Parts: sequence; C-alpha cells; structure tokens
Amino acid sequence: MTQSVVRPALARGHRLSSFVSERAQTVAGVLALCFLSACGTTLAASPAVEEAPVEVTTVVAEARSVPRTLRLTGTLLAGRDSRLASDGAGKVVATFVERGDAVKKGDPLAQLDSRAQSFQNREAEAESAALDAQLRTERLECERAERLFSAGAISSAERDRLIGSCTSRLHSVQAARARVSLSAKAVGDTIVRAPFDGVIAERAIDVGEYVVVGTPVATLVELDRLRLELAVPESALAAVRDGDVVDFEVAAYPGRRFSGRLRHIGPVVRRDSRDQLVEAVVDNAGGVLRPGMFAVAELRVGSDTLPVVPASALRGTAESPRVFVLEGDRLEERVVLARMQPTSEVALERGVASGEQVVAPLSDAVRDGVRVR
Repeated sequence: MTQSVVRPALARGHRLSSFVSERAQTVAGVLALCFLSACGTTLAASPAVEEAPVEVTTVVAEARSVPRTLRLTGTLLAGRDSRLASDGAGKVVATFVERGDAVKKGDPLAQLDSRAQSFQNREAEAESAALDAQLRTERLECERAERLFSAGAISSAERDRLIGSCTSRLHSVQAARARVSLSAKAVGDTIVRAPFDGVIAERAIDVGEYVVVGTPVATLVELDRLRLELAVPESALAAVRDGDVVDFEVAAYPGRRFSGRLRHIGPVVRRDSRDQLVEAVVDNAGGVLRPGMFAVAELRVGSDTLPVVPASALRGTAESPRVFVLEGDRLEERVVLARMQPTSEVALERGVASGEQVVAPLSDAVRDGVRVR
C-alpha cells in the first residue's frame, strides 16, 4: 500500500519538474531572441554623416582708436528760463502773446492801464520846466551880483546870499528832472516786454486783472540754445574736462544722436548721491529738442585702441552679445563686451583679439562648431 501511494506522488513531481524546465527554456529563448534583435539593430545602424561645410564671409577685427565714453542720464534745460514779473502796478488792459508764441527782445507782452502814470509824468515835466525858468532867472541875478560886488555896490553877505539862492535853485531843478525820469519810467513799466529772444511757455495774467509790482506775467524760455544737465559719479570726475563732447539720444527721436560740449562743471560733490552736476551747451537752432526731455548721454573721456567689426557680426541681446570667430576650418562662438559706435560698427572690449577673422554678416546656418569654407 505504501508503494502504491508513493508512485503517484513521484509521477506528479516528475510532471511538475518537466513543466518548469519547459517554461525556463521558453523564457531563455525569448531573451535570446531579444538580445539578437537588439544586436542586429545595433549592427545594422549606419554611422553618423558629418554636416556639409557652411559658406561664410569673414572680416578682420581691425585695431582702431575709439573714444572711451561714460554713459550717463540727464535732463535738457532751457538756455534761459525766466519768469517775468511786472515792474508796475495797474489793471491789465491788453495781452499780446499766447503760450508757444515766439518773441524777440523788446516785444510787448502785456499792457497795463497807464493813465495815472502819464498824468504824474506830465506834472513832473511841468514842474521841471517851471524850475528851469526860475533857474535861468536866478543865474542872471547871480551874474549881476558878481558885477555889483566887483564894483563895490553890494556887500559880500548880499553876494553870498544871491549865489546860495542860485545854487539851491540848481539842485531843485536837478531833483525835478529826476522826478521826470522816474515818472517816465513808471509809464514805460506799464508795458511788460521780453528781455531776450525766446518762446512763451506760460502766460499768467489776463485782461481785467489788477497787478502790482512783482506779479508774475509770463514765463519766457530760450530754445535756440539748451543746457544738458548730467550727474557724473564721483569715481569718474578726474576724467571730466571743460569742452568735452557729449553725445546723447532722446525718446522722441529714437536712433538720432545729438551732441553738445561741457561748459559748466559744478564745484562740489553732492553728499547724498556722491555725484557732481555738469552742464553741456547744446545747439538747438532747428528747434527739435525741448526743455524737460530725458536724455541718455555718452560723455567722451578719452580713447582706447580696440578691435572694430561691423555691427552685423553681433548676435544675441544687448546684455550678452556674441560673435563667431574662425578657428582653423570651424567657427567658435564667443561672448564679447561691445562698445557701440556712432557708425554701423562696434568696438570689442573683450572676447576678440585684433587680427582675428570674424563672421559678418551672420546667417541662420552660422553656429558654434560648424565647419566652414
């Protein structure tokens, strides 16, 4: 009975072992096929084909003397900016200008009521004329007194009295003439006139208003010549000289460059900002610039010898410009420090040496490492 039980158990164990062996052989076969398939793919892959050389045009980075500049910001000011005030008192009877009007020196801007001043002037003139007549009479008396005194007809005391009266009358005449001049000025002060050529920026009065001495009448600005106010940092003060050239741009005219020369250099360094104010005189005969414009300026403070290439050789942003330099038969991309020039060229302060070949202009095919011909 024991043998009959053991034999079925051995039979079942044999069948299980055979099943496991068959499964293992199947898995091994699948792995072998996968391995051979992968190896076949690897062996069948073709080698990488090198790209064809790119045709480019190069220029020589030529060493030149280029100006050294200091980048600054500033504000344009009027050559002269005057807030005109009235020298007289009275009611405004007429105005002759509006905002934006161009005027010449001496042109009338406003007229005050001048009747009271005119009456005072006439009175002063009449009084002066009367005193002049009296002075002529006094002088005749003085001349007669001198003759009588010489003849012994009058005493020295009488002579001195007549001469004193004549001298006193002369002083009275001089005072009267001064009052005439003063009253004439009062008449003239009823007309407010332009003290220099310029443009009316503001008009502060209108007809019917009463003004007194010192009342603002108008603001007059000179536009033919402007001043560019710049703040130079303390570290750059040693390089700033009277007469240095300043190039600048304004937002109203992008890409257009203007220039001026330093004429006024401040005597002190401001404590809070540690900079010094300087002013450049700008010729504005064309009238395109306006006071109050914000300017981005470059102040020339010397020169350097640097390699120069066309602006078309640059790629990238203004903060990180790049060029492509020919090294053997391949291109090498380099980050440079560029100094823009007024022309269509750039000076390279770092990244390229004089005499090296630089690609210009650039195409889409130009990139780092490509082979060129």
